[in-house]
Amino acid sequence: MNKISLNIGSKVYFENREYEISKQISTKEVLSKEIEFPYEFKVLKIHTLKSKPEKIQEVDISLYDKKEWEEANKKYKIIKPLLTGKRNTKKDVEEVAKEHNTSVPTIYRWIQDYNSTGTVSSLVPNLKKRGGPKKNRLPKEDETIIKAVIDEYYLNSQKYSIPYIYRIIQERFHNANLKPPHLNTIRKRIDNLSSKEVTKQRDSSKVTDTWGTPGKNPRGNFPLELVQIDHTPLDLDLVDEENRESIGRAYLTLGIDVFSRMIMGFYISYEPVSFFNTGQCILNMIMPKEDFLKQQGVKGEWPIYGLPREISTDNAGEFRGIDLTRFCEQYSIEIDWRPVGRSFYGANVERVFKTLSSEVHNLSGTMFSNIVQRGNYNSQKNAAMTIGEFEQWFTELIVNVYHKKIHSELEMTPEEKYMEGIFGLGDYPGTGLPPIIENTKFLRYSLLPSFERTVQKTGITLDHVTYFSETLRKWIVPQSATKKGRSKLFICKRDPRDISKIYFYDPDIKEYFELPYRNITNPKINLSELRETIAKIKADKGDTHSLDEMTLFQTYKRMREIEENSKVKTKKARRKKSSKTHLTKKLEQEKKLVKEDVEEKQNDFNKTTIKNLDIETPELFSFDLIEEDEV
Repeated sequence: MNKISLNIGSKVYFENREYEISKQISTKEVLSKEIEFPYEFKVLKIHTLKSKPEKIQEVDISLYDKKEWEEANKKYKIIKPLLTGKRNTKKDVEEVAKEHNTSVPTIYRWIQDYNSTGTVSSLVPNLKKRGGPKKNRLPKEDETIIKAVIDEYYLNSQKYSIPYIYRIIQERFHNANLKPPHLNTIRKRIDNLSSKEVTKQRDSSKVTDTWGTPGKNPRGNFPLELVQIDHTPLDLDLVDEENRESIGRAYLTLGIDVFSRMIMGFYISYEPVSFFNTGQCILNMIMPKEDFLKQQGVKGEWPIYGLPREISTDNAGEFRGIDLTRFCEQYSIEIDWRPVGRSFYGANVERVFKTLSSEVHNLSGTMFSNIVQRGNYNSQKNAAMTIGEFEQWFTELIVNVYHKKIHSELEMTPEEKYMEGIFGLGDYPGTGLPPIIENTKFLRYSLLPSFERTVQKTGITLDHVTYFSETLRKWIVPQSATKKGRSKLFICKRDPRDISKIYFYDPDIKEYFELPYRNITNPKINLSELRETIAKIKADKGDTHSLDEMTLFQTYKRMREIEENSKVKTKKARRKKSSKTHLTKKLEQEKKLVKEDVEEKQNDFNKTTIKNLDIETPELFSFDLIEEDEV
């Protein structure tokens, strides 16, 4: 996923021709000039722009282990001051190299690697000469000895020196008839230790975060510098699509830009909060909103999009997982986990929840904020909206009410504040339009939960369900292979809304491939249905160790038949069915968008081919045409 810079002077590609951005004229368009003859100016739609004339292969960030990512992030922090354009002279590079005891050519190489993709993964060391990802230079027994000594002597309140620790390591390697590692190897192992753990063990003190003041966040000085994300159950009883009967609350995940107070994105679901909810909210935040507004049938503008510089969350498990951490590290997004017990760190998102909840309390079926406010009001009896209808209403509230209402702290509307931050006002220059994401399909995959699995002769098995495609043939290891060869792990992604397929990442081709059920006659189900079926079998049999795929799907079919044949469905059954309907609808909308994106790229290719054959085609978004329309 390459970032496309929209700053003035940036080079972009449209229909395989190179342009230089001259002006940012709206949140959707830029005025650009061709680099080569005839040097024409054109107004280009930002969603049609490309970063390079040729496709760049994506690398799944889950392939790298913790130490590799730490090394890549360490490099990024070193060169970060040189990437802004304000500090990039030869003298600046020499100062940074001297400060970090690194050669000048190395600094230049790191900058070049990072600029090639705009992502931190480009700074991961080339591991081919070292055996590939997740393989250390030293044998496991060597690493075990080193770790044991470091844990015992370095992570110790006695604060033993590194030379002293190295002597102990030499002695233990000598006793084991092994060649001791170099002193620099030990220094690197120690440098990679967690600073919090080192402080805790060597200083016997607790690391606390005291930065910031109650009620005011020191960051959020420009658009997308800081986005706060959080979840909340809606104070509204919703109904199912079929019988229009009450099925309870849904969960809202929302992100707000602290600078402008604009809501950057949201996601609503009946399913309990998880990384998937968070990922879908982030996807909505990053993507331009035109297609989303069309799907919702809402007229208006929602101009905010792009990659935030920092995300602030609480300490819930869905925010602490490896998937979110890797995604943010890959795209240079910092994560700020708010200190436990200090709710004021999330004051902005909590305030917008309160503001929006006051509007929700005006709807039929509201649960209000507490029992006292609710009184004798019957929320279930008065419930009227389905989750899809509420999502449309909520989008309308955000776009045409909240964003256009004067904020008491800003003394202007959130939309005006955002535009001021982007395009500037008076002496304030503005940050300019944020980069757009070129490979949106890969972006969607990146925000799905990931798993590591081996490839067996029958395919890949996940939660008792086996998937297979001819794509896996080359990865099936013969029976005669070594145990080490058979244990190779591969990255797989799964969409909880539809587990009838998973996405297998081929490390050679560096692409994702869909793997369907091995038994294609099995019904399409979602993750909640799968877990419910497994729980049912466990309750009946006592365990699931001997559970086979046939039994699983037969049980699922029987459970669905019982539900369908019930004359009066329970509230839980209606809720499950409504959740599945909503998730399926959202998934189909996504598939349509991905398909349209692929078709659009093919049409762009065809137009370029026609132009190369000297066949005249109408000019698209020319500057002169826009002026004539305005006149």
